[in-house]
Parts: sequence; structure tokens; C-alpha cells
Amino acid sequence: MIKVIQRLFQVCLFKASPADIPASSILVNFSIVSYFVVGVLVSHIDHNWTISLVASLADSLMLIITTKILLSIRGLPYRFEQTVTAMAGTGALIGMISWPVFLLFRQVEPHSQITSIILLLVLIVIFWSLFVVAHIFRYALDIRPGLAAVITTVYTIATLIVVGLTISGVA
Repeated sequence: MIKVIQRLFQVCLFKASPADIPASSILVNFSIVSYFVVGVLVSHIDHNWTISLVASLADSLMLIITTKILLSIRGLPYRFEQTVTAMAGTGALIGMISWPVFLLFRQVEPHSQITSIILLLVLIVIFWSLFVVAHIFRYALDIRPGLAAVITTVYTIATLIVVGLTISGVA
């Protein structure tokens, strides 16, 4: 398990691809559960437990469904386990790293001097996360970086909309 976590860190640092992660249903399940739990913790910074659970569930389902659809469209369904493990595993790692940053951001005074530094850290974490997702899509789908960026943008917007509608009670 330590080697898998190290490999996920390598994916986060763009030194490995989803193909470098073992295909295993146990790893897929562990990664999804980890992603869900970290998502609940991060979401709970701004929301109550019920909303955090629902939001993280919607986010996790979007990750699984989007990955399944994209791999099917590209004719690469056999990459599902590795890709979902990479997406959920790196998402969980980045979420664990960013959780204290988001927590700190919510606790500082809006007009204090440290607010700008924390906001910069928040933006770095968000962009890092987006770049990691694009990196995973690029290699999992065998596509060019520009198309991976477009797919990442559409996936992120769609996920934000679905999670937002789910939280609001519409979906």
C-alpha cells in the first residue's frame, strides 16, 4: 500500500501516469472511499455533515461516471481501474494536503495581511489539482495536453454544477 501511495504522489508531481498504478478492484474501492471521506472533511469546513456527505457522494459519483464514459468513448474501458484509482487517489492526497489550507482560509480575518498569502495557497492548490486531473486524462485517454485541459475544464464545471444542484436540493 505504501508503494501505491508513493506512486500516487508521483502522479501528483507529474512523474508517473495512471498506467503506473496497479489495476486492482481493492485499490479502486480504497481510493474511492478515501476520496469520499476527504471530500466530506473538506466540504464540512463550509457546510454541515449532511450536506458534506451528499456533496462528496455527488462528487465521487461524477468522478466514476465521467471516467467510465470517457474511457468507453475512447475505446479504453480496460483502463478504468487504474484511471479511477489515479483520479480518486490523487484527489484524496491533494484534499488531505489542502484541508488545512482551506480551514485556515476560513478562520483568518477577511482584511488581514495573511489573507492574501492564504488565498494564494488556495489558488495554488486548486490549479495543482486541475493540472493533475488533466495529466491523468491525458495519459489515460491517450490525448494531447490541450484536449486534456478542455476535458478537465468541462469535467470540473459539470461536477460543480451537479454538486451545487445536489446541495441545493434540485437534483
